[in-house]
Amino acid sequence: MKIIKMKKYYYSLICFASLFSSGVSHITDKEYGLMPEVFKVDNYDTCMLLEEKAFYCEINVKLAPINPENPPKLWKIIKEYSSSELHYRHDKLRRHICVPTTCPNVKTYNKTHPDLIKELTQCYNDKYRDQELTGTVEIVDCKTAGPIYKIDTVDWSVAIAFLSYLGLVLVLTALDYFKSSDAESYKVFKESKRGKLLVAFSIINNWKKLRSIPSGPDFERLKPVQGLRVYMSIMVVIVHAILAQVAIPVSNPKFLEDMNDSPDLLSNFPKRAVFILSFHFMMSSWMLITSLLVKHDRNEIIDLKFIIKSIIKRYVRFILTIAVVVGFYATWLRHIPYGPFFSVCEESDKCRKNWWANFLFIQNHYDRYYMCHIITWYLSVDMQYYIIGLFLFMIILRKKINIPVTVCFLLIINFIFAFWDHWRHGYSSALSGEPEEIYKVVFNKKAQWHDHFASYHGNAAGYIVGIGFGYVYHKNKDQKIFIGLKKKLAWTILSVCLLGATIVVPQIIDVDATNTLSALWVALTRPLFSLGMGIFVLGLSEGLGGWVKDCLSWSPLYVLGKLSYCVYLCHTVFQTLRIGFMRSPGYISYYTMLDTSASDVLLAFVGALFLSLFFEMPSNELANNMFGTKKIEKKIEKKTN
Repeated sequence: MKIIKMKKYYYSLICFASLFSSGVSHITDKEYGLMPEVFKVDNYDTCMLLEEKAFYCEINVKLAPINPENPPKLWKIIKEYSSSELHYRHDKLRRHICVPTTCPNVKTYNKTHPDLIKELTQCYNDKYRDQELTGTVEIVDCKTAGPIYKIDTVDWSVAIAFLSYLGLVLVLTALDYFKSSDAESYKVFKESKRGKLLVAFSIINNWKKLRSIPSGPDFERLKPVQGLRVYMSIMVVIVHAILAQVAIPVSNPKFLEDMNDSPDLLSNFPKRAVFILSFHFMMSSWMLITSLLVKHDRNEIIDLKFIIKSIIKRYVRFILTIAVVVGFYATWLRHIPYGPFFSVCEESDKCRKNWWANFLFIQNHYDRYYMCHIITWYLSVDMQYYIIGLFLFMIILRKKINIPVTVCFLLIINFIFAFWDHWRHGYSSALSGEPEEIYKVVFNKKAQWHDHFASYHGNAAGYIVGIGFGYVYHKNKDQKIFIGLKKKLAWTILSVCLLGATIVVPQIIDVDATNTLSALWVALTRPLFSLGMGIFVLGLSEGLGGWVKDCLSWSPLYVLGKLSYCVYLCHTVFQTLRIGFMRSPGYISYYTMLDTSASDVLLAFVGALFLSLFFEMPSNELANNMFGTKKIEKKIEKKTN
């Protein structure tokens, strides 16, 4: 009797386990090892030494059985394993080959000549004939000895402008250094128009400003926000670092396939972390409405003239740094020595064509599938929100419209539209984790990425929620909301539950069980995360949080927080260069992910320091001088004191 019960118990376990393994193709490690390698990369540098015979190609080999009526066992293994979208297509081999050594029979060294495909196909048919397989070759790109692109007038123009600017900054820095030797005359000089212009470009002055930490009650209340900005920026860098590791040829593709077969929180988070940037949008509107309400309290006029000045000022602050990064992508990126993965030059081609869209902050609308420096979608959306926000606040303050009611109305409208838009397209709630779409970041060339992740309406919830919290923060600046044990406990529970729900719920519930449920979760995720972050920041501003607040308020984090804009803008430059310099498929493991992420974070902050000192801070100071921001700040400080 006991034996029968035990058998039923084990049988139940097997049935239960089968629920979680449905749709996953299982083959043994030995069978996996029999399949041809998905990626193979020949020695690039040796190939380029062959001079006139140097011919290096990136190709795809699509396998098929020689006899479809009686396919070999290996083909059945390949088809079974490749049938899962969670795996690579093992019937589509990616090869980076030195043609003269890998396929000596090839005589045609012209990538556009039809004979090249025929000769390469024959080469791979011979290679796989013993395995009863045949292959059809597709040429992605080929390269001969020497550079693909010649240095042209645009390249030289950008280089001369860049070096001239650096020279100007160094000269002005030297002048500032010598001027500062006489403290009395230097103080008078700094207040003059000529002095303000010189000091704006001085590295010495900018370094002092970067290291400076303000004081005062208003600053102390929101000091933890800078810490949050730093950690959020680091998280973005890490996600992109991991993506860069799996978007290239890898020597152990089974690692990624096994992660997909047995998904966990770590592997799912990057696919669902689209809500992280909602924090930045929320704080952007929070700071904007707070500053406008302060102006309104002082009876300062917020009209069309003020809005135009504000837009120009913001444009001047951002455009110089963007011009440097976009200019590099459009010109010298393609000339830097690169290896077998020379497809990175596509980034240069995009920026050559669409650089001007970045300068107008419309790259998320114009030719978005061929966007220059694709992560700048965030900057365009933020600028568009800023412009709309200014006009919206002007109307609200003029007409004395109830802000909480407006926020609720806008949230409901955004929820309905986000739900409808996602539902009608039938998208998944998460970005694709399929290896075939991750490879070469193919997913960002599809509508879902642009509609779900980088869309204008998709990120609006964070900005709308920020308006509400900015209003609450301003109205309660002289009093606390979370007073008493019950309210403090409510703050803790709400913050933890709202933020935790966005991460934990998809692990517990299949939010993609139906199209309606998927759209509902997508429409809810950003508002839930933004509400959680807003409540969390509001509590921190009132001194709650204990050791968490202390960690976020650590002074070095405030300094690093000033670099967050440049960190976001430049971190993918280093990741692109790393791929360009690679000579063999990458090896993925949890250690390499950690190692690469750590180095990328470090490089991102080093690069951001350079961009900030030489470009962002000077342009920011110029914008302030253009519109007399310093005088306004002094008045506010006196009134506060």
